[in-house]
Amino acid sequence: MKKILMLLAFPLILWSSQAVLAQQAEGSYLVSGALDLARTDAPGVIKRYQMGLEANYFHWYNISFSGGYEFNYDRPNQVTLGGRYYPLEPAFLRVRGLIGKESDVALGAGYTLNLSYRVRLEGMVDYYAVTNVAGLRAAIGILIN
Repeated sequence: MKKILMLLAFPLILWSSQAVLAQQAEGSYLVSGALDLARTDAPGVIKRYQMGLEANYFHWYNISFSGGYEFNYDRPNQVTLGGRYYPLEPAFLRVRGLIGKESDVALGAGYTLNLSYRVRLEGMVDYYAVTNVAGLRAAIGILIN
């Protein structure tokens, strides 16, 4: 339980440390690659990792729809479908469905730090509802207008 609470606090710490606006236009795309830095079910280093590729389409400036692919070390790979909501930019909430063998639902929160107008560093926490696991993830994204 302590691990899950610490992982959930990560986006709040990032959000409070800097005020940067993640501005994206309607109709733009955010393509990103992510790596899990920590997971509550990790038995050791490189014994349980998960990486993902994701594309977000911004229907409105604060709502995006996403699709992606998750690469897993010791489990089947999965396709993801979901979305993001930016209630207060640069913080966001996200929901993803992991489709395939051992399907799951991921509920998450994150923070976007603009390195430039197009390049973004993202930190996020996901809670996987079916497997009762939490994970801390870092991503690099490129905005395409």
